[in-house]
Amino acid sequence: MEDIKTDYRGHISELLAKVVNPGKLDELVTADDREVLLESLYSFGVLNEKDEYVKSLENSYYRGYAKQPGGGVGAAPEASDLLNPQEVLQSRLWEYLATHETVDHHAPMFQPVGGMDGIAKGFEREVGDLITYNAKVVSLQQDENGVTVPWEDSAGGGQKTSKADYCVCTIPFSILGQIDHNLSGGLANAISSMYYNGSTKWGLEFKRLFWEEDEDIYGGISYTDLAIGQISYPSTGYFSDGPGTLLGGYTWRGENSYKFNAMQPDERLEWALRQGARIHPQYRDEFKTVVSVVWHKVP
Repeated sequence: MEDIKTDYRGHISELLAKVVNPGKLDELVTADDREVLLESLYSFGVLNEKDEYVKSLENSYYRGYAKQPGGGVGAAPEASDLLNPQEVLQSRLWEYLATHETVDHHAPMFQPVGGMDGIAKGFEREVGDLITYNAKVVSLQQDENGVTVPWEDSAGGGQKTSKADYCVCTIPFSILGQIDHNLSGGLANAISSMYYNGSTKWGLEFKRLFWEEDEDIYGGISYTDLAIGQISYPSTGYFSDGPGTLLGGYTWRGENSYKFNAMQPDERLEWALRQGARIHPQYRDEFKTVVSVVWHKVP
């Protein structure tokens, strides 16, 4: 990622500098490469279909919104105003854009101690007495007096009912659409027609931290054009002895997610090992065990 990001910026800067002299671009870029170059510029610069960099929600996703997206009434985000080119140039802040990308100054990324579920455990620690576990919602009914939610105790406690003035429902639409409810027609149609992307992840455990010992990799991601998508390395427990676990693949959207979702676990494992070995030849010899998850099959 360091190489691609730095070289892309360098090559694009060179090309644009030479474009200032009319006709120079034709000497440097073939017709086929020109199409790919334009496609990359649309992505890199968040340009519109007219090759323009203008105020939009798309580039606000990178530079920040005038009003952040939220929840409830009035939740829609608002695009932020752009600085004009002269302001950007004369500010000379561009002198510092690459400072944090040098090998000595890569931006750190923090995570909860023990993993992302530390966030949920934090909530549990503070409000655990308010949480009812193993509750499978079977219906959602509302009227002018409030909301009624029948639910089953999946631990064996039978069916029960909860009532309240309001209900904040966080059930994914793909599940909510299969639950009995009396929501309005428009909302019900939106719920039943909402499309969710497929996703797959592998957790691969190896006998040793070969990515550290052999290749000096400490955290971060290897992005690939393979079906597994990417390999992500742990950013904790550096220099540990014995087994270590990495993210052996992460897919979302697209045909690869559908293919992996349709496979049995052993077949998914074989794909992760075979393709991962193209990045790290140690995979087969060092492999210990695996867990893989395809999200739409999780109850």
